[in-house]
Amino acid sequence: MEKTGNNLDNICVVLVEPKNAGNIGSVVRAMKNMGVSRLRLVNPVDYRDVTEQKKMGYRAQEITEASEEFDTLADALADISLAFLATSKKGKWKKDFVFPEKAADIIAERPKDEKIAVIFGREDSGVTIDESQGANYCIVVPTAVSYPSLNLSQAVLLVLYEIYRKTIAPPPAVLPKRAEKKDFERLYENIWDLMKSLLIREPEKGLFHRSLKRALNRTNWTNADVAVFDRACKQVRWFVQNKTREDYEGEL
Repeated sequence: MEKTGNNLDNICVVLVEPKNAGNIGSVVRAMKNMGVSRLRLVNPVDYRDVTEQKKMGYRAQEITEASEEFDTLADALADISLAFLATSKKGKWKKDFVFPEKAADIIAERPKDEKIAVIFGREDSGVTIDESQGANYCIVVPTAVSYPSLNLSQAVLLVLYEIYRKTIAPPPAVLPKRAEKKDFERLYENIWDLMKSLLIREPEKGLFHRSLKRALNRTNWTNADVAVFDRACKQVRWFVQNKTREDYEGEL
């Protein structure tokens, strides 16, 4: 299978005895969305040429075609250095629980050529106690207590999203530089002077002052943005000082 060209080539998803070919298709679709291409399956149902799998895994069949099958989870993890088990069940034999975001942090710090597995258990019963001992960490997804279990592809997508976000997702666009406090103070005084010219009936430092300052502090306006409002205030002030009512009515 052709490499994807990103640093997620060392990540593989391991499904333990998946019972539904459609679920496998949904998983490979989720993997394709998040740039992960390695799939290992332990004793799966028939799936490669199953219509439902192809339907649910639309445009991600290269992952299905390159998937590997194993008899046991231990075999699937034989060449893996670090393994994470996604589970909704806690027990005394499971330890080192982390949220998906923390798991992604750990993965992002590992060498890019280290093989890492993310394991997902059976749809109905998860993994056995013995199988769980092959994991270095258990990933738990916080959900509503009334219905704590995610379906297989939902769990895969959620965990892989966090891994993708922490490893290769482009950073958010940098916001433009916010205007300095003195520029906002100038605009604040400008607006207040304008309001006084409009005969606003409010004392200094009243409700209007507090609301205006709070509103300006919540913005991410740049110097250019502040300049626009400065100019608007100037134009309104000029209009108030120079236009008569007759002038105004004549333009209607």
